[in-house]
Amino acid sequence: MIKEGDLLPNVTLRSVAEDGTQNFNLYEKFKEKNALIICVPGAFTSTCHIQHLPPYIKGSEKLMAEKKLDYLCCISTNDPYVLDLWRTNLGNSKITFLSDGNFEFLNSTQLIRNHEKSFMGDRLIRSILLSKNLKVTKLIQDNPGELDKTGFESVLKTI
Repeated sequence: MIKEGDLLPNVTLRSVAEDGTQNFNLYEKFKEKNALIICVPGAFTSTCHIQHLPPYIKGSEKLMAEKKLDYLCCISTNDPYVLDLWRTNLGNSKITFLSDGNFEFLNSTQLIRNHEKSFMGDRLIRSILLSKNLKVTKLIQDNPGELDKTGFESVLKTI
């Protein structure tokens, strides 16, 4: 499993935004940049949609300014089309939504939690990765079924 001090994986995900779907290579985009990555199990899932992401949507500008972030991203294993619909449903923000539909980030980082009981298979562990020039400087993970360490207010205080 990825840990603090490791480099982010050199993978290309799909970003979804108002200007369309584009390839997003983590190495190209995050080199010499500060990035905060919010890893979520899935778009429109009850905790992610109702509790986890809305405070980040509302506070994205504040978080980026206070913590001097170049990128604030949300990664999910959903396909880009579902992720784009979710992004639109949540409302405008500074968050870049990234689809890991091919599980490249999931498999590279090993941030895997099995959700078979919910018919979702393997998904990303609800977690936060803070990186500086591609190096993971902070890794925060929530325990199964919990949302406390990776919540907006907690992350604002922790990083």
